[in-house]
Amino acid sequence: MRTKIYLITLFAVIVGVLWSCDDSVYDHVAQPPQTSEQEELQETTGFKFALGDQLASAVVLSEEQLTGATFSAVKTTSTGKLSEGASIDFSLRLSNDESFENAVNLSSTTENGVATITANDLNEAVKTLYGKAPYERVLYMEVLSYIKEGGQKILLPEKNVLGPVKVTPVGPVIETEYYLIGDANGWNFNNLGDYKFSHSGKDVYEDPIFTLLANNIEGNFKIVPKSCKDAGSWDGVLGNPIDQNPALSGELVGGGAMKIEAPGWVKITLNMMEYTYTIEIIGEMNLTLYVAGSHQGWNPGTAPTVYCKHFDFKYDGYVYFDGPHAFKFTAKPNWDGPNYGDGGSEEVLSDDGSAGNLNVTEAGYYKLNVDLSGSPYTYTAEKTEWGLIGDATPGGWDSSTPMAYDPETGIWSVTTTLEAGKSFKFRANDAWAINLGGDMKDLSYDGGNIAVSESGTYQITLDLSNPTAYKAKMIR
Repeated sequence: MRTKIYLITLFAVIVGVLWSCDDSVYDHVAQPPQTSEQEELQETTGFKFALGDQLASAVVLSEEQLTGATFSAVKTTSTGKLSEGASIDFSLRLSNDESFENAVNLSSTTENGVATITANDLNEAVKTLYGKAPYERVLYMEVLSYIKEGGQKILLPEKNVLGPVKVTPVGPVIETEYYLIGDANGWNFNNLGDYKFSHSGKDVYEDPIFTLLANNIEGNFKIVPKSCKDAGSWDGVLGNPIDQNPALSGELVGGGAMKIEAPGWVKITLNMMEYTYTIEIIGEMNLTLYVAGSHQGWNPGTAPTVYCKHFDFKYDGYVYFDGPHAFKFTAKPNWDGPNYGDGGSEEVLSDDGSAGNLNVTEAGYYKLNVDLSGSPYTYTAEKTEWGLIGDATPGGWDSSTPMAYDPETGIWSVTTTLEAGKSFKFRANDAWAINLGGDMKDLSYDGGNIAVSESGTYQITLDLSNPTAYKAKMIR
């Protein structure tokens, strides 16, 4: 009984103490649980897109459009469900096929579910994928779509490929042929054949450079595109803003004539991508190049030569290398004039004095060709083995009778039977790409057959050491 009285007394004391504490402790009444409306989750389905109205049909770009015109590239045709404050955004790529192995990014801005691009960006993208030619091109557009909300983007799960889109980019008009007309040919449309500019034969929009090497065209001139030549029309003939302009470079437009004030050889270069011209005054032409190198002690004065036989800045000749060697071409029998070395890519020459050496990797008798008539300068070095071919020879016209080369004399020779009333020629590598015929004292490429007047056994020699005149002999 005593224990119960004690516990009751202790409980009364505790209650009394708590009741006497600061009333503020008990002013805090438990608040009811706070609740807020659940935020709506952003859905990522139900969105559909299509080409913008302007790209849905063929586009032919113009110069005027490149200065600020824009196109609707992609539009949203079904928006699905967007939460409040969210919007659609796009990332675009263009490709020349649906694989997108070759693709470029295309800048765009998006507003109200429509992606807009500039005409200039579209033009540059087409040229990157296809080149500069202003031809209609087929394109495909890859569309990555996003839901943008605040500072975040949610990529929609489906990637869209739209197209095909047909676009013709802006490009200058470049024709395949150009001619010089002027004082040199009497300003006569019927006398243009000798004044045709040379070209690589590549697509003119990939190689817009045309060159003309000519002698004694001193005086005024203009440039005739092929279309004007064919029509016999002056409408479209190109000149210069300043009539009789003697400047060595300038702009090509309809207008006055350009003028060459120096006699001798000149080289005129047209850049039809830029519609500009340059004139190089050459004067007296150098017909010989010296092949100096490790095969002969790097001495141009004693080096074998290649020769420009047709006054067209194209040289050829033959050099024997007794093993791998380095060499260069020099314009003089010393190192004081221009010399030509490695241009940085296969068969390209550079006239930079610091250019690297050219090389052959094995011994042989090489046909060397140098072409300084256009841009870039080029060369070839082809190893040759010579023989006879013809119905006068034992092999007939089907196979060559081989000749042997003597490095001491520099002469090819063979002893064989020849049949009277028939003929033969010389050819290299048992093929027709390189063959010589015609006058035995001055053989020419693709020359006529050499007649045999009397049957018998002959020693036949071929001397290609002097590029000014290739010679042969027959001794019965």
